[in-house]
Amino acid sequence: MRSASRTRTPNDALRALLEESGWTQAAFARALARLGAETGAHLHYDRTSVAHWLRGSRPGPAVQRLMAEALSRRLRRPVTVADLGMGGTGGPGRRPYGRTAAPPDWPDPRVRALDTLAALTAPAAGPSRAHAKTPAPYRLTLLTEPKSVPPEGKSVPPEGRTGPKGPAGPGGPAGNAALTGPEGVRGRPAPAQRAEHAQGAQPTERADCGPADVASVRAHAYFFAEQADRRGGGHIRAPLAAYVSGLARRLRDPEAAGPYRGELLSGAARLSYLLARVYADEQRHGLAQRAFLTSGELAEEAGDPAGSALARRALSTQAHELGHHRHSLALAEAACETAPPDTEPSARAFLYAGLAVAAADGGGRADALAALRRAEQSMAHADALGGGPVGGYQEAALQYQTGQVRAGLGDRSGAIRELRASLRSRPVDERRARALSHAELAELLLSCGRLEEACASWEVFLEDCSMVRSGRARRARARIPVLIRPYRREECAQALMARSGALAGNGGFQ
Repeated sequence: MRSASRTRTPNDALRALLEESGWTQAAFARALARLGAETGAHLHYDRTSVAHWLRGSRPGPAVQRLMAEALSRRLRRPVTVADLGMGGTGGPGRRPYGRTAAPPDWPDPRVRALDTLAALTAPAAGPSRAHAKTPAPYRLTLLTEPKSVPPEGKSVPPEGRTGPKGPAGPGGPAGNAALTGPEGVRGRPAPAQRAEHAQGAQPTERADCGPADVASVRAHAYFFAEQADRRGGGHIRAPLAAYVSGLARRLRDPEAAGPYRGELLSGAARLSYLLARVYADEQRHGLAQRAFLTSGELAEEAGDPAGSALARRALSTQAHELGHHRHSLALAEAACETAPPDTEPSARAFLYAGLAVAAADGGGRADALAALRRAEQSMAHADALGGGPVGGYQEAALQYQTGQVRAGLGDRSGAIRELRASLRSRPVDERRARALSHAELAELLLSCGRLEEACASWEVFLEDCSMVRSGRARRARARIPVLIRPYRREECAQALMARSGALAGNGGFQ
């Protein structure tokens, strides 16, 4: 009997895509590793792995989706899993969510926002799913795809163009990004059809809603936002997902909630935003991106332009963190343009601070400082309590992002000064926020040659981290050995490494 390896058919489609991309096999493997890091996955492929794929072997479905996304970015055009020449099935592999798992293009683009929101809670619904692999990667095309199909007889503008000033409107790509569903919703079926396509949809029970329900949703949003800042997303993931899932089920019926439906949809948008924050904190950026998009879509359905602006701002921040600076700037500009004139001052400060950070890393010094001034002016008129549970802003947060702007403009001393001011203003019980600020401060101090100060800041970081569950904090701790290695003969560096290793070894750092 001939071996399986000898019966494989060479993958000419993948070879053609690699030749078109100009990537070597090793370069393609490195691109997959970078993309995997965006989803929280640690991939260890090399040129031999790619060579096996070219000879006809196939990786699992999740890796195939990463391959398609990597090639889409490189070629600046959509590349689907089917284009990879692997049969479109992704080879054998366990469905990550058992019988409720969706197909590779999950969620189905025909479902509406509330169905999508219910599906997005599945990976966080319980401990057994807490570390399941992300079902889809972070995708740049989701930021630029048009939201809906035009009326019959009208053509779709080229390249996702939705406005006269370029792709996706003012500011270039993603400038007026359509807040689509998780896979770039291009059309909405009629209400009668929606129920047929809703994944995992269950019959809804009609229930009378009143002001108490609206107040409850808002109170839950405040609670979850506060706990995320204090203890990290890991502590609230399951209860937040359970609450969001229940609210989405209640609102699936278009007639549910009567006159309070708009307010409840707006609350669901805020909760979807918080769910996205949890996923982003855990470095599960594919899920986070889709939850932010769903947040914006729900806000639009609720007639809440401020909520739509906040979702764009969140997408901008995520794109910035992942190194997609052009998209980040366009989304930040769109967020500020979308916000209505009566946007609460702290939320407006939040939007302009995001624009300042994006502009600073884009090299626009004048634009960054102008946006920062507008953020400071708005903050001067903000409520002392910092506004709502989503988009609410406090002085400590503005100082933190002022530090990011200074760092982006190359002013490391100014960035250190602002981060220290932020830490002085930050409430002591906001452990996660303080931990991440101390980590950034330590890295800035080290870059300026101030080793002992950096080690002192990392010591505080480790103390706070022992009390939080945060993927971002875990990643920051993992950077310490790499950054401190050149100074390993120094006493303060040795003490820091010993403590960092002890926390990682005894489970004190989650």
